[in-house]
Amino acid sequence: HPFTMMRKFFRVFFCFVFALRGIFGWSGVVTLKLAVDRNGGVDDLSGKAFRFTTGESLDAAHRLRRASDAVLVGVQTVLRDDPSLTVRRVRAERQPLRVVLDSKRRTPRDAKILNDGGAPSVVFVGDPRDPFEEPIGPLRDVLDILEAKYGVSKLMVEGGPTTARTFLKENLVDRAVVVRSPITFKDPVPSHIDANLLRNAGLAFLGKHTWGLHDDVSMWARPQLRPNPTFWDELELGD
Repeated sequence: HPFTMMRKFFRVFFCFVFALRGIFGWSGVVTLKLAVDRNGGVDDLSGKAFRFTTGESLDAAHRLRRASDAVLVGVQTVLRDDPSLTVRRVRAERQPLRVVLDSKRRTPRDAKILNDGGAPSVVFVGDPRDPFEEPIGPLRDVLDILEAKYGVSKLMVEGGPTTARTFLKENLVDRAVVVRSPITFKDPVPSHIDANLLRNAGLAFLGKHTWGLHDDVSMWARPQLRPNPTFWDELELGD
């Protein structure tokens, strides 16, 4: 029967695709988004976590989430911010997978990403026990699991600074958006991410924009990905 033959074909085809992924590894695109104060700090420990970029910058971040298959953060971001990591400020037909790197299993059981029902979540831990957990390992292994098991080909890395630096130092970032606010934190957490680190990670400077009244936004990408108008579209077009 033609339908049966087609089902067999696709079963064999997808087995072949997964086998290739196992051989060649991650083949997707990683986009890093980082927001800092005027001195490169990512957080102000003098008080509770707060949003310090303009509404336009937040809108762009949500557009980037919308264009991604998954949004990844380190566990410290979950502990500090308890984020939802969903698309809310712009219209979206689907929500990205939410991913947490948590080698020591510190993600609270009452964290939003595990309880709000806003989108699927996966937590990479040292000893997986729950259905939403996966084994943590080198970042390339994490990416391979995300692609092969969850169909992720476009990953957004949204925090925190340790996670961002690790992706950069392992040359796993393909594009980067750095939003710099003119405010100055009282007790800053430094990002230790500058132009030299971005260049050493294989990224080339694309240009600078201004979002809202005062946020300076630097765009970076691997040379083979530029010019790439879809990058700007993901950030600036459509609500």
